[in-house]
Amino acid sequence: MKLTSALAVEKVLYRLALLHEGTVSIARVFLEMPTSLEEVEQHADLVADGRSVVRNDFGEYLTYDFPELQRQMPPPPADCPTCFGELAEPSTEGGELQRSGVICDKCYSALQRIQNAQPDPTTLARLSDFFRGEEEAEDLARVARIEHEIFYLALRSGLEQFTHTTIAAQSRLPADQIKERLDRMAARRYLKVGLLPSGDAVAYTVPEGLSYPGRLYERHTGESLRPASRRLELDLEVDSGEDETPPKPWPSVRATPRTPSKPPPKITIKSRRQRPSPDA
Repeated sequence: MKLTSALAVEKVLYRLALLHEGTVSIARVFLEMPTSLEEVEQHADLVADGRSVVRNDFGEYLTYDFPELQRQMPPPPADCPTCFGELAEPSTEGGELQRSGVICDKCYSALQRIQNAQPDPTTLARLSDFFRGEEEAEDLARVARIEHEIFYLALRSGLEQFTHTTIAAQSRLPADQIKERLDRMAARRYLKVGLLPSGDAVAYTVPEGLSYPGRLYERHTGESLRPASRRLELDLEVDSGEDETPPKPWPSVRATPRTPSKPPPKITIKSRRQRPSPDA
């Protein structure tokens, strides 16, 4: 069967339902997909039939409930739900073991290639009422990059509530773009919006129990989060004390002795009495 974004969302949704006792937030599915939150929601709605999978619009966050799996929980498999391949080993950050991805790196890369290809016109039509500008509607990959960066920075901060300035202080994105995206995600109940305890700033909260390890975020961005070490290499010549090639002698310069100059003429001024008369 050909792998598509819709199929991947369905399989990830079911696998996470096994791991989380039959209730999965849309944000949790999003962290496993290279697509945007709105695209994940569109594909998840195709899975929800109102009976075996129910979209829950009444909680703090948008979730999908699996009533049958809430009553009985079979042990979840430990493989990739899209290809049955082996998953990567969990990474370690700061001495703590981090979770691994739900789908394997190979399938994730295949989904990224689908995401970066020409988008489906029907998908753009479904998303046209959500994105305001044509430029954003056509570049869904760009929207996904922004949302993944926001979630990664928010979860890395470890704060229960965060403001848009908290994200902007760590991000390369403009602050107004971050604020606009956060407000859109809160309006769709991907996040929860409220006020700080001080009451002087709008704050956002992600669903509980989420984590976004650096290794999983790296596979989305394709860039390492660790700065490359740059060493300054200098080409220095070390004097070993033994000259292999003797230096060339300096050219000899012959000094010419200076000719002594003649003494200045002695001038004597006589008085009028000593001068001879003109008649003599």
